[in-house]
Amino acid sequence: MNGPELLIISGYSGSGKTTVLRTLEDMGYYTVDNLPVDLLPSFVHLVSTSGSTIGRAAMVMDVRGGDTVVSYPQVIRSLKDSGYNISVVFLEASLDALQKRFSETRRSHPIGPSVPLIEALSLERQLLEPLREMADIYIDTSDLGYHDLRKLAGERFGVSGGGAKMLLSFVSFGFKNGLPKEADIVLDVRFLENPYFIDGLRDKDGRDPQVSAFVENAEGAAEFLEHLESFLQYLLPKYLSEGRGYLTVAIGCTGGRHRSVAVVEKVAQSFRDSGPFWVQIRHRDIPEV
Repeated sequence: MNGPELLIISGYSGSGKTTVLRTLEDMGYYTVDNLPVDLLPSFVHLVSTSGSTIGRAAMVMDVRGGDTVVSYPQVIRSLKDSGYNISVVFLEASLDALQKRFSETRRSHPIGPSVPLIEALSLERQLLEPLREMADIYIDTSDLGYHDLRKLAGERFGVSGGGAKMLLSFVSFGFKNGLPKEADIVLDVRFLENPYFIDGLRDKDGRDPQVSAFVENAEGAAEFLEHLESFLQYLLPKYLSEGRGYLTVAIGCTGGRHRSVAVVEKVAQSFRDSGPFWVQIRHRDIPEV
């Protein structure tokens, strides 16, 4: 990769894209909101020429692109293949969080005021799914306020050094649904006893205290958790020393509802609010409530 650092910010309406873009602008990024995809190659080439004074740029590209949204992945992938230093950052949030934000601001969804909000949000997810699948960085803003998101963006995309943090994402998943495409490290916890076969636990998930306790008390669980935390404590500083800004650790079980969820919650807690890490959790195969 060569040339300036280029960030393409995308994600769901109401997920905080504008907040992130303004934070990046405050940090010295050249920013463009709602850049048409037809202009992206020309813009990338322009800022990457030897005479350009732009060292870092960020562009928001989202559902406002209308019919051209379908061409986003192909155009971005072509630019990446050409050697440009492009990263796609995808902001997401739960449906509940997005509905609440739209209700509070009384804004209409970009898809159109004539479309019911819940339908617009669902359609937007379908339209952006191909772009989401190719993202390099995922940020779940469901539980992040304005100042929290600005802080995260500042620490994640600020100048290296000086206390910058790594975005450490823990993802639970079910092997039967395939591996998470964003995973850097994949771990398998299917050797632990499965709560699915225990009456009273089957319909719960790994966030439930009963399921969590069952998994943590399963044979081999305590030893595994100890070794896993020790392994990550050893490994993560090495990624940091290489200037790595984010790392995704995916932990899987059969269905992605019980064992992997409980282990993700337990391990993530060990790294949250400590050390040079901003910790996020995503349970891929648990439907949103």
